[in-house]
Amino acid sequence: MKTRLQTAAFGLAVLLLSRIGSAAEPPNQDSGAYCTGELTRTMVASCAVSSSAALREQLALWRAAEARREAALQILPSNPVLSGNLASRTGATERAVNWNASIGQEIEVAGQRGLRVDVADSELQVQRLRLAALRATVASDAWLEYFSVLAAVERLKLAQKLETYTQGVTATVIAMAEKGLVSDVDADIAEAAALRTTQERLRAEEQLTTARARLALLVGNTVQLSLSADLQPLKSATAALGSAHHERPEVLASRESGMELDRRADLLRRARAPNPTVSLFAQNDGFNERVYGVGLSIPIPLPQPLGHTLVGEIAETVALADRAQSETERTSRELQTAFTVAAAQYDSSLKVTKLYSRERMARTAARLESIAEQVKAARLPVRDALVAQQVLVERLKSEIDAREALCAASVRLTLAAGISLEGDSL
Repeated sequence: MKTRLQTAAFGLAVLLLSRIGSAAEPPNQDSGAYCTGELTRTMVASCAVSSSAALREQLALWRAAEARREAALQILPSNPVLSGNLASRTGATERAVNWNASIGQEIEVAGQRGLRVDVADSELQVQRLRLAALRATVASDAWLEYFSVLAAVERLKLAQKLETYTQGVTATVIAMAEKGLVSDVDADIAEAAALRTTQERLRAEEQLTTARARLALLVGNTVQLSLSADLQPLKSATAALGSAHHERPEVLASRESGMELDRRADLLRRARAPNPTVSLFAQNDGFNERVYGVGLSIPIPLPQPLGHTLVGEIAETVALADRAQSETERTSRELQTAFTVAAAQYDSSLKVTKLYSRERMARTAARLESIAEQVKAARLPVRDALVAQQVLVERLKSEIDAREALCAASVRLTLAAGISLEGDSL
């Protein structure tokens, strides 16, 4: 008999430990202590993740789900109830004190506890997947803003060069007009062009300040941007282009949410089973007569709508589970379409950037620098020089736009493929 009791106790301990150990591990929590000083390429995603208030909110919801799982681990459905009575009994010639005491415990007999833990585990997993999806979105937003800042830096540098070149051409034309070599109209046109380039430089400074502010909002105001960083796309996009996309956390979360609702419906069905209450009692009855016994009480379920049969709650949960399944299918289709679109955009952007070869852009920059000398040497009319300058500048701007578009496309493709946007290899 003793051996059987030991075996049963051991089996119960193993069951409890397996339930306790099945909880999901807590998600990674970045301290963000190193996100100070100069922001490098390897710090973009990690700093954004550690600084995100939205992620902290989701992490709090994860801790709440973890607490609900802890609550689901309780073995007994309710605490035992201790009750007692005390009375005085008087006869014709005698008097006695009657008392009784009982302790009762409700017991679940339909396996509700195991289902409660399964529901809590599913809810915890759903929250973990939603946290992963939000983390990927935060990282992608940070990368997009980072590339936007780098492009704004290059546009400002180009605007500063253009302003310098145009001022040189304007000074040359004004000097030539004073000597009667060109008309005063040409001098006015050159001066108007110089004013336009100054306005473009001021606008480029404004755009850079705005882009810096948006990036600082994501990665933290204590970070300084490195102006020497290159506007290069993510390396992971190349691998993502030639492979099928991974299943995204959004789809997994929606699917797990449907499974959680199915388990919740099963829990509600089992909750309709009446839980018996076992009690032990002792009493002093009559005149010092001791009575000991065991009691059993079982609730009587009444049909709907007279009694509480959880019919409405079960039907609602089943409907929500069907809705979650439909949402899973819709989300999967949308993300598959997003992957196809992102791959097409990346491929197109890659082809566009190849049109602007290094030799061609170096030649364009050299031609832009030589315009002032050609005007001074009277080899190029003033108005033709200004038109040529505008055309060359537009080519340089288009090259920056093409590289920024490629970088943005690489971020969207990496995200759509389900590849991590965090790490040092990006």
